[in-house]
This record gives sequence, C-alpha cells and structure tokens, in this order.
Amino acid sequence: MPGLISPSSAASVGAVAGMKRAYAAESVPTYGEPHPKKRKVVHKLHHTQPIQQIVEPVSAEIDPTGESKDFFDHQLLRAIALECKGVGFDGARPEVLEQFRALVDSYMMNLLGDVRKSMTSARRTEPVPHDWVYALARDGFTGSSSLEQHLDTGEVPPSLLQPTLFSSVPEHDPVAEIDEIIGPDLSGRPDKESRTYIPKHFPPFPPKHTYVATPVFTQRETDPRKIREKATDEGIEAEKSLRKLMAKQKEGLQKQKAGKRKRSQRMKESDKLWQEAMEDVLKDEAEADEKARLRQEDEDEWEGVALQPRSERKVNLEEGVHVNYDRKFWRKSARGV
Repeated sequence: MPGLISPSSAASVGAVAGMKRAYAAESVPTYGEPHPKKRKVVHKLHHTQPIQQIVEPVSAEIDPTGESKDFFDHQLLRAIALECKGVGFDGARPEVLEQFRALVDSYMMNLLGDVRKSMTSARRTEPVPHDWVYALARDGFTGSSSLEQHLDTGEVPPSLLQPTLFSSVPEHDPVAEIDEIIGPDLSGRPDKESRTYIPKHFPPFPPKHTYVATPVFTQRETDPRKIREKATDEGIEAEKSLRKLMAKQKEGLQKQKAGKRKRSQRMKESDKLWQEAMEDVLKDEAEADEKARLRQEDEDEWEGVALQPRSERKVNLEEGVHVNYDRKFWRKSARGV
C-alpha cells in the first residue's frame, strides 16, 4: 500500500522521515533502575556545624576551678576498675585504664551525638526520653534485657560499689534574733503571724523600720517667755558673728595696705609707665573718635539726619583687666540679644 514502509525495507534502506530511531543496546531505558552510563550525583551539605566540637555551657566539665572535671574523671576510672574487678582481673596498668577511658569517652560522645541529632531534628532544645530510646536503638539496644548481664557485679563488695562523695557544705549559722533589740513595735514577726495565708516555714518580715516610714514631728516651743529668751540669745550670737566678720575685713584691709607699702621702687616705676602708656592710648582713641564724629556730623548735615548722643567712656586705670572686655565686638544673634 502506498505511504506505508515495511520493517524489512526500513532496515535495508535506513531511517526515513516519520520513523523513530532505534535505541542502542547500551542506551535502552531500564525503567526504574539506575542508568549504567549516567553520572551519579550525590548531594550533600558542604558547610555543616561541627556537632562533636560543640561545648555545652551547662556541662559540669566547664568548671573554672577544675574540681568537677577531676571528680568525674576519677569516678569514671573507678567504674572501669570495678568492672575489670567484676570480670576477674586483679589489676590494670595506668595506660590501660586511660585507653579504656578514651574508649568510653568516644562511645559516650557518639551516643550523645545521636541524642542531639534526634533532639534537633524535632526542633527541641532539651532531650526527652524518646531521644535516648532512639540513640540506644541506633547502637542495637532494643530492650532492657540486653543490659541485665552488666548489672552483675560479681564478688565486688557493696562498700566498693558505693562511690565516696564529698561531705556536704556546712550550713551557715542561724541568724541572730533581733526582736529583743528593736522591740515589739518595730518587729515584723507579728505582722507575718497575723496573715494566716502565709506558710509557717516562711521567714518573718524584716523590721518595720527598714520599709515603713515613721513620721517624725518636731516639738515646737509655745511658751512666750522661752521664745523671747531664745530670740535674745540668737540676736547675741548674730552680733558676735557680725563683729568677727568686721574684724576679719579690717584685718584684710590692713594687710592689703601693708602689701602696697612693701612694693619696690622698680614695681612702682613699671606701674607708672604702664599707666602713662594707657593714658596715651586712650587719648589717641578719643581724638580718633572725635574726628570720626565731626566727619559724620558734616555728612549728616547734608542729609538732615539727627545725630544720636554718645556717652563718654570712663576707664579706671587702677583696676585690672576686665573679663569679656571685647563683648561689644561679639556676634549678635538674630533676636538682637
């Protein structure tokens, strides 16, 4: 039939338009199985947080004094020695015990790493029993029956099984009772006992003077005779104080005059020269101001503007240099201050 190509002729003639190209033997799809020539790409995280190197801030080994770490190391070596004794060993060299301790440390780090992995995968910050079950299951412990054989301590006496713990810290001495010193008015014990809803083992309230303000009223004198006597005494004391003040002022003036008399001739001559120089400067400034004023008057007469009166500047050469003497040249603010 025209338009159809037989399979026999396709192999002899070759592929033509409208015909699919046959697969090669090595490129035939396997439908679900990995391709033999396809490159296998393994996706993994390039930047991960080193969980094994994370140091927990609540760990007992991070003790600034080092007492907690030494205590736990000693207890771990003691447990290893007891286990060796229960198995049948009479002794062990220190390097062997240290190697055992390293193995236990590595095992516990792996176990706690699994616990942390289960904890972080569930977005928890603290482990729960399920995390420990997951970690034990990862190590092959599916039940507690496999741990019963490790509970047999053999012939080890119970006195050795119990670890030696440090004695508890002695309690502080009881606080001394101060109710007898401050009296019943300031004691906080009756105030606490009057409230029945407060548990009895709670300590009493502190003394009332520590948190209750006590009003203080000053006793004022009301007798007119005593008031007059007190006013007279205060007047006498004020008069004495005023006399002392005047005596000190007179003494200061006398010292100042005596100091002026003790000035040398050279200092007097220097002051005289300075005063003459200042007088010449003031005279020159006055002449310059007068010339400027006359020039301004001539200009204002043509314009018909009234002149403002000027005050004469008085300078006392006996005084020292004034602070802010150049204040008139300071920059004025926008408000004209």
